[in-house]
Amino acid sequence: MSETLFSSIPWQHIHPILVNFTAALVPVSVGSDVLGKLTKKESLRSAAWWTILYAALVTPLTVAAGWFWKSTLPAAALPDDLIYIHQWLGTLCVLLFVLQAIWRGWLFFTEQETSYTYLLFASIVVAALMYQGSLGGKMVFG
Repeated sequence: MSETLFSSIPWQHIHPILVNFTAALVPVSVGSDVLGKLTKKESLRSAAWWTILYAALVTPLTVAAGWFWKSTLPAAALPDDLIYIHQWLGTLCVLLFVLQAIWRGWLFFTEQETSYTYLLFASIVVAALMYQGSLGGKMVFG
């Protein structure tokens, strides 16, 4: 029983595990903001802030794990056209999530309502995330 829970998980599986956090947290943040704007509920606005913060914190680890995993695979293992876009869009998403978290945090701490400009930006970020996930899915599931 010298094996721990974490040592039993192959490091190659870390990227697919972390991806699920980002894929859930970012849309939940945007959805919470939309519902918070419609219902004027502060709890939804708080949820939007905290979930985008968590996404901005976990996604750099997700991207690092993906780049590390890719570096161990033979070049022929991944379709060049898909992996190129996937790796760079994922890296860009880190920057987008951090910008979104800074913007959302500023709105939260200054107790301002989310603007339609913010919601448009956040929706574009979710669309980029969905495209990113579809590329990853194509590489894994065909």
